Amino acid sequence: MRVILAGRFFLVFLATMLVLCVADVSGQTTYSVQSTKLTLYRDGLVHCEQEMATNELLPEITLSLISESPQNILLLDENSTVVDYAVVGDNLTAYTLGANKLSVEYDTMQLTRKEAEVWTLNTNYQHNMTVFLPQNATIVYLNEIPLAIETRENTIALSLGAGNWEISYIQTTIAPSASPTNTPDNSGQVTNGIRIEYIALIAVVAGTVSVLGFMLFKRRGPKVGRILKENPNLGDEDQKVIQFLIEKGGKAFEAELREKFPDMPRTSLWRLVRRLERLDIVEIKKIGLENQVQLKK
Repeated sequence: MRVILAGRFFLVFLATMLVLCVADVSGQTTYSVQSTKLTLYRDGLVHCEQEMATNELLPEITLSLISESPQNILLLDENSTVVDYAVVGDNLTAYTLGANKLSVEYDTMQLTRKEAEVWTLNTNYQHNMTVFLPQNATIVYLNEIPLAIETRENTIALSLGAGNWEISYIQTTIAPSASPTNTPDNSGQVTNGIRIEYIALIAVVAGTVSVLGFMLFKRRGPKVGRILKENPNLGDEDQKVIQFLIEKGGKAFEAELREKFPDMPRTSLWRLVRRLERLDIVEIKKIGLENQVQLKK
């Protein structure tokens, strides 16, 4: 009789321990947000970056994204290994076991809107984040006071607390600075020691080259002046890529762009090309197994 009672007690004890273990695992936090960064571009696109510490005992976790309809998603673990995922709405389910850290990057056009010349960012997020406005942007409205405001290389960085945020801003363009003029002295020389005759000769040669270059450019290449005039908000990197395409006869392969701009991450370079495509400046063609970027004339 005692043996039977002892056996029953052991079974009850074992079942209780199993229940407690399951409850302990299910009750653990699936992830904790370590950092969130939003980078705003001049065309309204927002690049989101989130880093999370995850529970390595779980086979999958569901992350809350900042926006629905994310594009160009890149999900990596702590070893920079690509992690498989599925997206429904603004929830991303990562299929991973053993990862203790995840980082996700994606683009979205759902967070910004434009009315006249004013852009507005709207977001409701339950964690702190840092927002980088486009270069040379000026804030015209904030619904709350940020935790901090910094300026880094003509870019405003806002440290925001959790909650609902509405930020309105306008974007200004920088006119090219005028080149300083040299004043001739009584000896017929300019202040930097170059004689006026030489300057005149250089001007004639430069003018001839410019005319010939313009004629060749008009006949063979896209009109860069029209591109910049129709898109005054293009950034420095956008203009450099366009200039490189012009130097290549209006088109270049993706591999050539990566070789030309080695300091720009591959994903950032491709997002830039995609922005130019949305602005109807370039078109992307598949040539064999490679992507070719071509300026529209």
